[in-house]
Amino acid sequence: MSTSEDPNVTTAQEPELEPEAEAEAEAEAELEQEQDQQSEEWETMARAWLCSFPEAKEVSMAEVEAWIDSNLASLPEGLRSMPRPDLSNRLISFQNCIRLPNQEREASQLDLPHARFQRTDQWIPVYSWLETLDKEEVVKSKEISDWLTENPKVQEQLCSRHSRYHLMHYIKKCHLKILKRRDKKKGVEQPDKDSPLKVQKDVVMKHPAPLPSSSVSNLPKDSDLYLAKKNEAYRKYEILVELEKLLSPTFSKQPSI
Repeated sequence: MSTSEDPNVTTAQEPELEPEAEAEAEAEAELEQEQDQQSEEWETMARAWLCSFPEAKEVSMAEVEAWIDSNLASLPEGLRSMPRPDLSNRLISFQNCIRLPNQEREASQLDLPHARFQRTDQWIPVYSWLETLDKEEVVKSKEISDWLTENPKVQEQLCSRHSRYHLMHYIKKCHLKILKRRDKKKGVEQPDKDSPLKVQKDVVMKHPAPLPSSSVSNLPKDSDLYLAKKNEAYRKYEILVELEKLLSPTFSKQPSI
């Protein structure tokens, strides 16, 4: 009888392989469970730190990186191996959830812990998509549906934990928060152009120092550098004349000593 037809050849090896495979599977499960627990503990610690800030304050990237550096030893191995920008953005995304109005009340209405909106590992793709939208109005329901259809994995994860209504409602709130943050930044970066020029009364007028003869006179008058320096000097002269006009009434009203 050939070896391939002998049933003892295969059955004799099975008792030896099964315990090893079972032990390996148990070890992997324990390791995964431990990593999940460490990640949850780190997320809880990060959220507690973020909650210490006023709701209106947006944590800066420098503050995030400083916190990560001071708590690096307590981070799970999977998070320590992440690129620093990804880890920082993940921490900032926690605050985006915390700062959303009524988010805590909505989360408390859900019975299962894994169904919370704060599970940012599932929401990061949504945040990233909303940040890329060049819109001045809140995203529409149809746009959200189209994006979810184009990203079936994200849709499957989110729809398995949240109702369609709450999903749409929350994504729109996220986008509204992003739009408000952008408006605040625009207000800071673009000062009022019509604001009057403010001049201190104790400014001492100084006449422009004459340019050294070697700096301009030696240049060809038809050269670009000569024309540029000439135009620059003329602009400075116009500015000084305008300042003198603004300051003359102020100095003329001062009593003579």
